[in-house]
Amino acid sequence: MTSAYESDPIFETVPRQLSNLVTRIEAGEIALPDFQRDFVWDAVKTEELIRSIISKFPVGTLLLWKQGSEEIFASRNFDGSPPLKEKKPDELVLDGQQRLTALYQALTGTGDERFFLKVDEFVDFEDSTVLEFHDVDFDKAIISVPAAASPTQQKRNAEIIGDSHFPVAEVGTFDDWLDDFTDKLRAKDADLDQKAVKSLYRRMRDKYIIPLRSYGLPILTLPESTPIEAVCTIFETLNRTGKPLGPFELLTARYYPHDVNLREYWVEAQEKYKALVDFKIDPYNILQTVCLRAHGSAQRSDILKKLTADDIRTHWPRVVKGIAGVIDMLQSQCGLVAPKWLPYGMAIIPMAAVWPEIAELEPLARGTATQRLQRFYWCSVFTTNYDQGANSQVGADYARLKTWVIDGEGTAPEALEELPLSAATFRTASVRRKALYSGLMCLLVKSGAEDFHTGQAMTPYRVGESQIDSHHIFPKAYLRREGVPESSELLLNRSLIDAETNRIIKDKAPSIYVKDMEEAYGEDKLRSVLASHAIKAEADGALIRDDYAAFLDERLETVVQLVEQATGRVLRVASDASDH
Repeated sequence: MTSAYESDPIFETVPRQLSNLVTRIEAGEIALPDFQRDFVWDAVKTEELIRSIISKFPVGTLLLWKQGSEEIFASRNFDGSPPLKEKKPDELVLDGQQRLTALYQALTGTGDERFFLKVDEFVDFEDSTVLEFHDVDFDKAIISVPAAASPTQQKRNAEIIGDSHFPVAEVGTFDDWLDDFTDKLRAKDADLDQKAVKSLYRRMRDKYIIPLRSYGLPILTLPESTPIEAVCTIFETLNRTGKPLGPFELLTARYYPHDVNLREYWVEAQEKYKALVDFKIDPYNILQTVCLRAHGSAQRSDILKKLTADDIRTHWPRVVKGIAGVIDMLQSQCGLVAPKWLPYGMAIIPMAAVWPEIAELEPLARGTATQRLQRFYWCSVFTTNYDQGANSQVGADYARLKTWVIDGEGTAPEALEELPLSAATFRTASVRRKALYSGLMCLLVKSGAEDFHTGQAMTPYRVGESQIDSHHIFPKAYLRREGVPESSELLLNRSLIDAETNRIIKDKAPSIYVKDMEEAYGEDKLRSVLASHAIKAEADGALIRDDYAAFLDERLETVVQLVEQATGRVLRVASDASDH
């Protein structure tokens, strides 16, 4: 009977000698998955690693993945090693590339630097003893020089490297090197006891040189049966402090043998559609959209398991065009004047998935479908429907959108009818409610918000040129000075205001800065500008009276009207616990 404390390990743990690893890298039996980043270590890091190895310190565990008969990922050789042969590698390195590459290059004399041990620094001639590692001056004992690519560099290296510098790359022939070295010492000193010197350096060899061949690196090996989604999760966890490498990179390597180069696809997409760059679209989002169209899911497990090279070829171009089309619609029709005001990036995915079908409709039908899509967008934003479980929500929304958006038939996505939409939510929401906050700013622009300073309509260009951003209507410093108990960070106390006007407002009471604005461009224009921001500007209005609580209630009425127009829904007046 198996004990509760016993289980089958999902990986093997076996130490492997460094010399064996170098030999297998040389033979192409151990390689790198193509998604691994390039070798980036400098010489100092390699010197530190060599120090740890010869001192027999732990240098961390390596993670390898056994490969079966099926080529899941494209592979490549280590920097400096021979090109891979036709036979695919037996194992791929998931974690430890930098360490293995550094050691491989140091021990084979490849790469940009050559490494040396100054043997004199490891011994005490007077006592004829080998020093302990804590007595060795490693700054002098381990050095590197650039590979001699020219006679000039070769000359410089010769000025640094002396007779006592042992090349790390000759670790397998130390005894031959020692014979030459002691001959040179004897030539300089005829009385030298060559036998005693050799004995001293051989003891030094056993302590500090042999580990460069026999050091056992602890290695975890995943079996070939390990599912790709598990590999993806493990790899993402291991690389949190480095360059992010996720499903897109893994699938790039996976599809490469099938003549689908995702990297090239992504570069071409960014060159063709500037919006992908401006809005920092993640290429993984494109794969999610492709999987949505091909398999009805945006879940990572389905992307890793079900998505095929043929799916990419079939759907990638239309999906990329769809994402760019949705962004253009949000910019031109939904007030998205800057990428940072996009409430939900994930909401783009189901919309982009149905975009190709919308684009094929006749003009009038296309206009109607686009209006439905915009209504879905606003409902998703103001019900905060993507705050939790976004991947699942994407799949559920797409299943309904593909029929409802195109012909108005079938069940509408849940955000349009099933989820609560309460006015009380807007009254109490702070700017930390990102979707509501961003949605309100975009809704104001969509409804014709004018530049506070110039009275001109807001455009992406003007927003950037005039440094228009979200600022307080009742200044934070003013509310604090007046001891107003309500938070200044409620989203109803924010609007898009240019930097110059914000400097004029500073910490003034609204009644004062509004008067300054009126003197600048007249009462009618003042009312027009304020009204465009859902702010009442009548003489008896709460803003002019500096009444913050009344202003919030007053502005809520107008904001509710705007939200109802955009969503096509009536907001509930009563609140409930889920609203807060």
